[in-house]
Amino acid sequence: MFYLFIILIGLSVGSFFNVVIFRFNTGKSAAKGRSKCLNCHSIIRWFDLIPIFSYFILRGRCRKCNIKISPLYPVVELTTATALFLFFFNASLVSYSTVINAFIILILILIIFIDIRYLIISDKILVLLAVTAIGLKLLAYNTDFYRLLISAFGLTSFFAILYIVSKGRWIGLGDIKLIFIIGFLLGYPMGYLALVTAVWLAAMFSIALLLANKASAKTEIPFGSFLSISTIIFITFNNELQEISKYFI
Repeated sequence: MFYLFIILIGLSVGSFFNVVIFRFNTGKSAAKGRSKCLNCHSIIRWFDLIPIFSYFILRGRCRKCNIKISPLYPVVELTTATALFLFFFNASLVSYSTVINAFIILILILIIFIDIRYLIISDKILVLLAVTAIGLKLLAYNTDFYRLLISAFGLTSFFAILYIVSKGRWIGLGDIKLIFIIGFLLGYPMGYLALVTAVWLAAMFSIALLLANKASAKTEIPFGSFLSISTIIFITFNNELQEISKYFI
């Protein structure tokens, strides 16, 4: 029942994330106003807002105008529910730190899909992530903030140079800020391993796009999404990855 509750919470949060994502930079509040079809602007009834199920019941189309609904809706909901389930399933116990880590994972999921859709990482979301990371470290026993800051600056320095040299063409400023927060959140060596994982994921994705003729060498990719995916993996499977890292570092 606990895991079913977690899945339902994940689906509900994912449904809210869809509102945030599709209203992002539109001037509309994500907390106010009824959900409407993006095409005909008809108000969507509650029974058409059930996460995942409504999308398939409606066969991916608006009930009023029959236009296709973006498949991103169920993907966001399913991703959020799956990520929360895996995190709590792998957690040894539920504590304040566990809940804060789960909240960090939710923020990272939001970053993933906003970056995929708009190729941008919101400063407001990054501030929320940074504040939450600081709160997590304050709860931890005997946290060495000096060491975490060194890790964050060390992790960011190389990419900051790339940003300056390329004048923002090779990597975005939002990615630099996210890397800094990840370095502070995960520390050494986990932060460095998470970054290497993100780089490899992004590289394999780019190669796949090139081989499929879906992109060129100049095509931008949402690197922030890969950073977030990697960080979620390292938070979820932290204990296991800590043990593995001992063989390499």
